Amino acid sequence: MHIIDEALALHITWTTYGSRLPGDERGYVSNTLIPGKGYERKQNTPGMPVTADSVATRDRARQLQKWPTVYLTPAEALVAAEALVEIAKRNNWRIVRAAIMRDHIHVVVMDCPDDGPAVRRFLKGGSQAALCEHHGSPRVWWTAKGSDRYKHGQTEIESATRYVADQENKLAEIIDMQARAC
Repeated sequence: MHIIDEALALHITWTTYGSRLPGDERGYVSNTLIPGKGYERKQNTPGMPVTADSVATRDRARQLQKWPTVYLTPAEALVAAEALVEIAKRNNWRIVRAAIMRDHIHVVVMDCPDDGPAVRRFLKGGSQAALCEHHGSPRVWWTAKGSDRYKHGQTEIESATRYVADQENKLAEIIDMQARAC
């Protein structure tokens, strides 16, 4: 008898506004500015290395920023974590693990729709609203997009959960729907 593991989780990641611009020395997947020649199209093919450290691209991206760069404080990270838990509860989803760092977030969520972009929009939108309320004024906290990785089966889900648990420099985290400061 062959047992099929139907477990599904989404490993969703996004960054704070302006903290990881195209041209970043850590790597990026965006078009690259070639001074005097225009842009070279991004290479976003699985297995291909990301482009890294383009000063011209990074400087141009900074010029195009509409709002200040955001780096979360420990208090803001906890507000975001608590908001993520509330969003998951309202939707009957389960956040298995999340890590909130000063410049990005990883969330492993289960019992949610098989639609990463929609789930990410809910999580980002609700945490954006909570952070604005905490801050006392509107502000852009997150980048426009993010990453949605589908994890099928217990082995992949456990691997993603370990990856998120092992993140360095966490300001806050969620463990089985419980938000806490780090």
